Parts: sequence; C-alpha cells; structure tokens
Amino acid sequence: MQMTRQTLAGQLKITDREITERKTLFGITEQCIETLSDCRRFIHPKIDEIVQKFYERQTSIPEVELLIGDAETLMRLSQAMRGYLLELFEGYYDADYVNKRLRIGKVHKNIGVSPKLYISAIAQLQATLAPYIAAIPEDPSKNLDQKKRLEAVQNIFLFDIHLVFDTYIASMLNEVHISKQQVENYASSLESEVAKRTEELEQMSRQDTLTGLANHHAFHEHLRRCLAEAQRNARAISLIYFDIDRFKEINDSKGHKHGDKILGMVGKLTLSQIRTNDIACRYGGDEFCIILPATTIDEAQIFARRMISHAPQFIDSSVRFSIGIAQTGPKEFFDLDSFVGEADKAMYNAKERGHTNNKCNLSLAPLSAENAATSNNAASHIRLAATDLEP
Repeated sequence: MQMTRQTLAGQLKITDREITERKTLFGITEQCIETLSDCRRFIHPKIDEIVQKFYERQTSIPEVELLIGDAETLMRLSQAMRGYLLELFEGYYDADYVNKRLRIGKVHKNIGVSPKLYISAIAQLQATLAPYIAAIPEDPSKNLDQKKRLEAVQNIFLFDIHLVFDTYIASMLNEVHISKQQVENYASSLESEVAKRTEELEQMSRQDTLTGLANHHAFHEHLRRCLAEAQRNARAISLIYFDIDRFKEINDSKGHKHGDKILGMVGKLTLSQIRTNDIACRYGGDEFCIILPATTIDEAQIFARRMISHAPQFIDSSVRFSIGIAQTGPKEFFDLDSFVGEADKAMYNAKERGHTNNKCNLSLAPLSAENAATSNNAASHIRLAATDLEP
C-alpha cells in the first residue's frame, strides 16, 4: 500500500494493542490519566504564559534560534505548542493522539531538529511546567499531590518521546533504504552500461569497421558453427568466396581512399542481398566470403548472380568481381580449412579464366559425386568462368 494512503501509526505498525502495551510500559494507568486530566483546569488559564516562557528558553540557544529563523515561524510554533499542551492534559491517549505525536516527530525530523535538540526541548518544557504543576493545590479526596502530578507528567512525556523517536528511526531507515535503492539502481545502470559497452567492444572486435561485415576472426567462428549445424542436421552448406579484380591497380592509380570507398560499397551491396541466416564477412584485403547455410551450390550461384545484378546500384560499373562457390554436405563434409580452400581455388579459377572476359567471372568448385547428382551444372562445365553475368 502507498505511504500516502496510510497513517503514520499504520506505516509503523503501531496497533491499538501496541498502544495499550506502551501505555502500560510507561505507567499511563487510569490513575495517571485521571491525574493529568485534573491538571488541565489549572494549566489552561496559564497556557500562553507557559508557552512564552518555554520559547524564551528555547530561543536563548543559538542553534534552536537559527532553526526557528523568523517571527512568523515562532508564532506558528507557539500556536502548535499551545495545542500540544492542551492535548497533553486532555486525558485521551488513543490512536488519534499517537498519530499526532508521530507527526510531531516527522515534522521535527524534516526541519532538521536533531534528537539531542528535541530531548533538550522536552527537558525545558518539563522544567517550565514544573512550577505550575507544583502550584496546583493538593486534593486529598482524590489522593492527588505534587509528587503524583509530576510523576504523571513525566510518564506522558516519556510516552511521547518514545513515539517521536520511532518516527526519527523510521525516517532514518527510510533514508537508508532509499539510498540503498539509489545505489542499487546506479549499480544496475552501471552494470547495464558496462554490459552494453562490453557488447559494443566485442562487436567491434568481431566486425570490420570499413565494410560493416564480420571480420576474419569472426568468419572462422561463424563457419565452424555453421558447419557443425549442417552436419548435425544433414544439410548442405555453401560458401561464396570473391574478390575485386585488379584492386591493387585501383589503389595505386586512384589512391587508398578511393579503394576504401569501394570496399565500403561492396559491404553495403553484400548486406543488401544476404538472408537472415546468411553471414557476410570481409576475409581480408579485397577478399570477401558469404556463408550460406542450408544452401546448395546451384542456389548459391543464383544468389551470386542476383548480387552482381544489383551491384550497379552500389558500385561503379568499372569494378569487376571474381567469384568462387563451394558446397559441402549434406552427407559428406569438408573440414573448415578444406572448405575455404575449395571456394578459394574456385575463385582463382574464375579469375584465371576471366582474364579475357570483361564481365564478372564466376566459377564453381568441383562437386563430389553426391553433390553432382543434385546439381543442374554438368560436371564438365563446373570450372568454366561464366560469361553471361552482367556487371
């Protein structure tokens, strides 16, 4: 339940039973209540005088005077003290009385009255009241004398002090709790920020910043995982390996800045074409690899043709690619290095056969008997460079 929907007594779990136990603990008996009530008719006419004397004593303490601050505040405090003294001798010490005492503690805590100042104020209030209590005539018929009256006043003050200090302690515990929550929230946000930065750093360590593709290190991790999944599920997996023809000449003639721009455009082209499960990587220099899980060599060739057909949207038409494609699985599998080696050889085969071809060069790695049975490419044409791909 929200704090604003509860009384202070409710927040502190001070029940009627608890109030009764506390009254017994501090000697607030029926006789004590009767004694306090009897004092009221003598105190009431002197109430303003008592309040004035009390605050004369209080304002003589520099620390208290600084807390009070001005005449208007002093007037409000005097009115509040007047009401407090009337309630003190009212004779009703129920839940309503307890809540008022708890509010006094909360207000004192909020305005910065330290426990030592509060106890000092209660001691001064008792000292101010003592002569007025002593001046009350004894009443043999009620067995009331000065000693019993002073004892009753002492008991009710102790009862009140205990309640006020409950609010001091509760406020301090709340402050500790709030501070703890703030620290925990800060630690949590810091942990999240560290995790975020760690993830970003990890991502940076696995990503080629120039192209936005996975880097060489990440490529081997991805390919190892994809090969394991392909073997586990008995599925084919294909690897496209390509580079930019005469890239060194481009760098030498137009500068590395222009070469970097081309590499960036190749990255954007590749990312625009891959599917959700495909992984595009910059293998190194001007060499790129695309891992195509659950893909045959024929499907990979269609992918390569589609990618090249979209190349003019990203890259200058003078740029040419040599592309090699290899497949492994679904039953027989290359190891990682052999798989990359097959795609690499197919790419160089395309490059060699494409020296006289001004279009993009495409070559497929040799198929095993298993893969050739499902391929639309005749085995005798597997290593021929393509001549029908548009730049």
